Amino acid sequence: MNSSGISYLILAVSRSCNLSCRYCYEGDGKRDAPLMTSKTALKALQLAASSGKPFNVQLSGGEPLLAAGTVFAVLECIRREALPATVALQTNGTLLDRETIKRLRGYAPLSIGVSVDGPPGLQESLRGGSAATYRGMKLLDEERVPFGVTAVVTALNVLKLHQLAMSLHGFSMVSGIALDLLVEKGGALGAGEDLRPGREELRAGVQKLLETLGVLNRERARPLGFRELGLVRKAFSCGPCTHYCAASTGGSLAVTPEGTLYPCTQTMDDPEFLLGSLDRPFSGCRNRGLVSAPAVEGECAGCILEGRCPGDCPSRIFYNRRHGGASICALYRTIADFCVQTGDVVL
Repeated sequence: MNSSGISYLILAVSRSCNLSCRYCYEGDGKRDAPLMTSKTALKALQLAASSGKPFNVQLSGGEPLLAAGTVFAVLECIRREALPATVALQTNGTLLDRETIKRLRGYAPLSIGVSVDGPPGLQESLRGGSAATYRGMKLLDEERVPFGVTAVVTALNVLKLHQLAMSLHGFSMVSGIALDLLVEKGGALGAGEDLRPGREELRAGVQKLLETLGVLNRERARPLGFRELGLVRKAFSCGPCTHYCAASTGGSLAVTPEGTLYPCTQTMDDPEFLLGSLDRPFSGCRNRGLVSAPAVEGECAGCILEGRCPGDCPSRIFYNRRHGGASICALYRTIADFCVQTGDVVL
């Protein structure tokens, strides 16, 4: 495989997880899956690095800290060989203790993201392990390590997103919130209930979140950012985007613990997106049909973001297209309307 286009390497160092998220796109069958060995991880790392061009590494799972040895082997390799790589770790936070955090801090700059869907009670009902997750964030705060929070938006928390912002207000080192709409794959399809947020509920939840962030940030030395607000602001200032993510241009590569290759983690185990293995990679384009697109085709006419929409995750478009749930359009349009109403942007 030609490595020249790998700008985003995703290492799923563990497909196992110590929580039971009700909507996980991995489904229920991965709890005892094998962990990625350091050998496999470093082989993938060298593939991405062989072009000599800068690239990003995302350490993910499952829960990546179940394979902490591999995580630190990757970090040490990047530092030892002075690879042109930035690194991010996405964790549920439950395995963060003071010693682990201090070790991670030694590999700065390292971006840390914690998966949190709401205040402790809601987090417990959706994912479990809420006390451990909030304890992990408290330790990050005490050790002065910046971190961001990513929330999966479902029907169960869409009207309570502002409560998540309020619950994070006490953490001085949290940098912001990112929202990932539900991917209708795996656990989301087998949950026995409709977890898709409705359009009007999504608009109402995002509006309340924006208003709450505005109030909280008047008191914070480190403002709570909002990723999607940043995307909309950029759309207004920079014009049309060319693609949503590296996967839509063939620039990303996700590696399973077994060394199997896919365009991104959300496509793992789907034979339609198989790209071979580290030992026998397929040649040719790596996006395998994950193309850039407006949030939802056919709904752009009259939208104030028409022609400059940030777009949507291509694998989410692929898996959600047949189910008719709320699209990211409602999220973007709510933010855009808010920006215009508050004078944040000028048309």
